[in-house]
Amino acid sequence: MVVRKRKKKNKLRGKRTHGKGNTKNKRGAGSRGGRGRAGSARHKRMLFLGEEKKKKLKPKKKPDAINLKELERLLDRLESEKRLVLENGLIVVDGKKLGFGKVLSRGNIKRGIKLINAKASEKALEKIINAGGTVVENEGVKSDNQ
Repeated sequence: MVVRKRKKKNKLRGKRTHGKGNTKNKRGAGSRGGRGRAGSARHKRMLFLGEEKKKKLKPKKKPDAINLKELERLLDRLESEKRLVLENGLIVVDGKKLGFGKVLSRGNIKRGIKLINAKASEKALEKIINAGGTVVENEGVKSDNQ
């Protein structure tokens, strides 16, 4: 046989304080230890033990970009320091060694370069090819159309 239980709320009907003692004791959130998750690190810890902390997603780091104008200046500096590497008449520009991941199209380039380990925007790609250079795509690094 099923046992029927009365709800506590209904049991306390007609009792002025509903089991909370003095009438003032039930006022405010202080009587329940704060609102929401307040106290979850201290006095309400057991209530929230099972909840997992959510991992915050970090945005992907964009590669450092350099304009063709800045690249031309960089080549001038490398030439004065005698650090340029030539390969088949083209200046080898390694993005990893020089510290950039993408070439943007602002400015012009006058020399033929061979760009490795870096992406290039569509316009920058055109300008490099028009100057007699090439872009080599290495290990998943592709030219962007942005």
